[in-house]
Amino acid sequence: MTFPDWYLKQREKARKELKFAKPSKYGVDIPLQDYLREGKETGKVDGLKKLDKFTQERLEIVGERADEQFRSASYLQQDNLVTYLKIIKKALPKGVVVMSTDEAIKEFSWLKDYYFKIIPPNLNKYTTFINAYSKGGIFVWVKKGVSVEFPVQACFYTKSSNYVQIPHNFIIAEPYSKIHLLSGCVPDKKCTNSVHIAATEVHIKEGAEVSFTMLHNWNADSQVRSNVGIKVEKGATCISNYLLSSEVKNLQMYPTAILERDARAVFNTMLFCCGKSQVDAGSAIYFNGEGSRGEVKTRALILDNSRCFMRGNLSANKKCFGHLECRGLILSKNALGKAYPNLSGSQDAELTHEASMAKIKQEELNYLMTRGFSKDEAVSLVARGFIDLDIPGLPPAVNNYIKRVIESTTKRGI
Repeated sequence: MTFPDWYLKQREKARKELKFAKPSKYGVDIPLQDYLREGKETGKVDGLKKLDKFTQERLEIVGERADEQFRSASYLQQDNLVTYLKIIKKALPKGVVVMSTDEAIKEFSWLKDYYFKIIPPNLNKYTTFINAYSKGGIFVWVKKGVSVEFPVQACFYTKSSNYVQIPHNFIIAEPYSKIHLLSGCVPDKKCTNSVHIAATEVHIKEGAEVSFTMLHNWNADSQVRSNVGIKVEKGATCISNYLLSSEVKNLQMYPTAILERDARAVFNTMLFCCGKSQVDAGSAIYFNGEGSRGEVKTRALILDNSRCFMRGNLSANKKCFGHLECRGLILSKNALGKAYPNLSGSQDAELTHEASMAKIKQEELNYLMTRGFSKDEAVSLVARGFIDLDIPGLPPAVNNYIKRVIESTTKRGI
């Protein structure tokens, strides 16, 4: 089966426009022409347990379970090739379609009506690049009234050095359906100078609920541009969780939700900024429907020589309720953190925000140390309490890894 004409024409148009595409408003500019789009030949995988132990461990720290217990489907993309896709029939009810985006575009002609309809295809050079050259990506379609108990897990694994991975993901939740997607992105430890550029479009129809958890663990020289657009229709709910748990050369992301009447969106973001990381992350909610509600919560531990810029935007023209919170805890003298909260609303909108950038107070440490904790333990306790956003459903391996990250980062910051 070949790609439809509309898709081929759109890609050809994007390749021409790429020469004149504007850089992203935020983040360091990446010279995409310097990176390969064709990687090492990687064969299909018979099962996640068939992967070598080292690769399985890399997948585990971004939430992927090799035993696939408590999962309804599994998707693995290595470089730009989909190497594993399994539907767990006992866990995935009828009425749910999980496949690669490339195959979905070939099979469903109606996908034209969803393709780059939330994220503008020419928003910047990265969205234009995805439009021109995307490969793979997961497509999840939940039909009306279907509720999926266990998460669909997807992993984007980069193996080749000097390489750019370019998936385009879709989640389409029909009215009154419910699903959770657990997405992990991680490179092989031997992979150097890799780039990950992705687009994820989430369509949540009336009364539906989508939880989307994204876990990133990069190498120190990785570069990341993640574009997420979410449309939440009447009475629907979106819960978006994001965790950065490693050093990264530079990362920029600004997921955006558009809410219709009585819709709800929550963005929870946890950032561990260490080494020489350059992180520019935030979320935006546009309250276009009366009675809509939304929260943006971002927490960051910032240390070493890292730079962290937290952005948040709530924009309303209807009666609605929104809260924005950006908080950074600076643990090193050479670290830098900045917060950019932005609120704009009509007379009927109720929008609030909190923003802070601070270090651990000595009196907090003194109090804990008088209770018998060492200085290391006291710092770790304060940091753990600060960073905890109570993201539900994280696998034990991820929770244990977060604890280890907090302990190691706080010790370096003392």
